[in-house]
Amino acid sequence: MFAARRLATVSSHFASVSAPRVSVTASARPQLFAAAASPRNSAKVGSSFSSAASPEAMSDAKTLVDNAIKDNDVLVFSKSYCPYCKRAKAILEDITPDVKVYELDEMDDGSVIQQYLKSLNGQGTVPHVYIKQHPILLLTTQANAQFIGGCSDLQAIPKNQLVKQIKG
Repeated sequence: MFAARRLATVSSHFASVSAPRVSVTASARPQLFAAAASPRNSAKVGSSFSSAASPEAMSDAKTLVDNAIKDNDVLVFSKSYCPYCKRAKAILEDITPDVKVYELDEMDDGSVIQQYLKSLNGQGTVPHVYIKQHPILLLTTQANAQFIGGCSDLQAIPKNQLVKQIKG
């Protein structure tokens, strides 16, 4: 109730204050909007795919991701502000403290890594959860990492099955 009253007060305040009028001549318009219309600025704001990565950067991202998948039993590519990432990390950390997390928004090459992840498995969003399949479950001598998916994919796995998959 308080919030609605406060909102009404603020709304009426802004309605009563007259904003200064700004007029833009027709000759000034092309200059104002030229930067926004350039092809370089045509990507969506916040898009991790706003620019093509150089072959060297993509190769570095491939090496990092492939090694991380190979070297970690439980791996999450995440963004620190993402609620789905936070939930996925909480689910996994409840089972094991050995969760390797890469926060893509805190890495200089995070957007390139996310581009590589999308090319690897088709998912363009985070989190990306990988869990190593232990040899005992696979009936082989070599462990393999399985791409689980995102938070909803992780939540769809029954907890007892997830524990068995992580702990072997």
